[in-house]
This record gives sequence, structure tokens and C-alpha cells, in this order.
Amino acid sequence: MGPLVDTSVLIEYFAGRHSRAADVLDECFENGIPPATAPVIVQEFLQGFSRDADLDTAQLYLSQFERLVPPDYGTHQRAASLHRAARRKGDTIPTVDALIVEMARASGLPLLTSDAHQRRLAPIAGVDLA
Repeated sequence: MGPLVDTSVLIEYFAGRHSRAADVLDECFENGIPPATAPVIVQEFLQGFSRDADLDTAQLYLSQFERLVPPDYGTHQRAASLHRAARRKGDTIPTVDALIVEMARASGLPLLTSDAHQRRLAPIAGVDLA
């Protein structure tokens, strides 16, 4: 399985923007390595669409991804610990970003993200960035 792909990268990729993260996602598809997604990432991504035709295309696109199981209470508790660890260092991380980083850690996957909050939190969590 490939990296856990954050919403920030999905938005860039789907919009056709060129970035290092979009290139990594392209490489996953070209090499037959399905990237991973998680429920909260799917929700964030899909709720941004206003046109049904675009939503249908996005859902088809997401069908190529491995789907992580929804996080349990323990995952949320560990995400809260990550949030507190970052806050002790003077960095307040949004709740969803802490959860996504913890899901990457719990699944043992690198995180593919363009989100600055997640990029700062990943080293605290011991998560590799793809």
C-alpha cells in the first residue's frame, strides 16, 4: 500500500496543479501501488464539490485508493496526545490534522501532504513524509 494521501494533495491533484506531492501520487498510480485514504479525508475532499458531475468523477477517482478503517477511540485519544505535544511546543494543530497524522502513524504508512500543520506534526509523531 502507498502513502496515506491527505485532502490537501487530493485537491491539488484533482485540480491538475503540479506539485511534488502530486508527482508522488502519480508515481503510485504508475507503479500500481494504491495510495491510501481515510474516512475523514474522503469527507473533507468530497464536501468541497458543488457540481454533481465533478463529485461523481471524484468518487470514481477515490475508488482507486485503499481505504483505512475508521479510527477508534484509542486513535482519537492518541491524536489528542499529539495535539497536546505540539501545543506544548507552541504549535496549535487543528483537530482533524492531528487525527490524520495519527492515522498514518497507526497504520504504519508515510503521509503524503501539502498541509503545513501536518508537516510540522509528523516528526513529533514519528511519521515519515512521502
